[in-house]
Amino acid sequence: QRPDPATRATHIWPAMSQKVRYNGTTFERRHLAAAQMAKDMLSMGDPIMRRLATAALSHLGQGEALKHCQDFVKALKDPDRGVRYSAAVYLAFARSFSGPSPVQEHTAEVAELLQDEDPGIRYWAIETLANQGFASQPQAEKLHTALQDIDPHCRLAAAKAVARVTPNYIPEAAALLVQSLDIEEPEIFRKSAVEGLGYMGEEALKYLPRLKQMLQDSYPLARAAAAWSISQIGAKAVEQCCEELARCLDDADLDVRVKASTALQALDIGMALGSGEPALRCWGAAKAGEAPTDGVEYIEALARLLQDDYKEVRAKAAWAMAAMGSAAADYMAVITMAVKDENPDVWPPMLRIISRHLPQALTEALTEMSSHVGEGDPQRRCRAIEATGAAREAALPFLDAVAGCLEDENVAVRLASMEALHCAGKRGVRKGDKTLAKLAKTDPDSQVRREALGLLRHYMIAGKFGLDS
Repeated sequence: QRPDPATRATHIWPAMSQKVRYNGTTFERRHLAAAQMAKDMLSMGDPIMRRLATAALSHLGQGEALKHCQDFVKALKDPDRGVRYSAAVYLAFARSFSGPSPVQEHTAEVAELLQDEDPGIRYWAIETLANQGFASQPQAEKLHTALQDIDPHCRLAAAKAVARVTPNYIPEAAALLVQSLDIEEPEIFRKSAVEGLGYMGEEALKYLPRLKQMLQDSYPLARAAAAWSISQIGAKAVEQCCEELARCLDDADLDVRVKASTALQALDIGMALGSGEPALRCWGAAKAGEAPTDGVEYIEALARLLQDDYKEVRAKAAWAMAAMGSAAADYMAVITMAVKDENPDVWPPMLRIISRHLPQALTEALTEMSSHVGEGDPQRRCRAIEATGAAREAALPFLDAVAGCLEDENVAVRLASMEALHCAGKRGVRKGDKTLAKLAKTDPDSQVRREALGLLRHYMIAGKFGLDS
């Protein structure tokens, strides 16, 4: 019977017993019995039982499992490769939270596995030695030999281990890795070698020309590894390879693009904006626009880029300047010229600046945009409409042409027209409300129908056309 709630605080519940009896012996805790059971299983003839035993020991928790380090070391010599593999994996991840790990006393036994026929076992043995740091220095020669392992993953693990365990050998290790960058080598070996150079630190600076070549390798994983390695070597390496990294931002492979972008984060934005490589100028302008408060110091360089020979650079610079608020107003001359840029992607950010900070130039700019609304190229029509919408209520006198584009044959133009009307508020939407009602009912594109109905309902004029339900 449960005690009354009023007296429950003083009630003493019987403690649950942790005692377990196994094989004629009583253990005070269950995990102690489990550990003894696993030790007994390690001596069984069935390899499956021995595999289960190593798994059971590794699941006892770091503190308890490390007490059985000798059992794992013994398992490294087991005739069954599954047992050896499980033991090597555990030792690679073993950590001590109270003093040196006992694994450090058994690096010689672990190093013997570098001759194992199973590449997975060799890999985890190398990882184990790497994680023991300088305690693995007596096994340095074997780690150096592993740099030429027949398995590429083992070579990469060995490069990481050499950097941690025997840093004095890094120059020789780097030279050895470079030999595997030749195009005649299998692609996975080139990838492992170039990634291994990332662990060599400044010693790899002398091999930057080879790393630049690897950024153009036919194997995507090798290109991504080269970008990663350059970022790991340091800012000096990124600075020397910045143009090649910038060209990788348009790589067909996503991982290459991500790795190149990550590497470029170490580069100075000002240096990128003044680069001779268009792709790097594009990157610099985009980065300056991402942090407009800090990017104001680059606004003069961005203003110069509005007259760049490359249209992509001009577009990136335009959007970056639009993010910098009133600071852009000091460059009225280049901004008003940019409204007439042949690249339509420049127009919307320029109209955004003019409408907010250069009202004296707004009428001329909107007139320029109106001349493009009826052009044959749908992209130019779309950007001109977007630019007109950027002027918000000030664009009302120019919205009749935009309203006429609501029935344009191009879906993007129709959507841009609705957005431009919306930017001008209810008066803007009323200029095309009849057409919007028609679109909401009959347009073949579901997004156009949804957006048109949403606009009418937002301004509470859907009922006028029987669309309020």
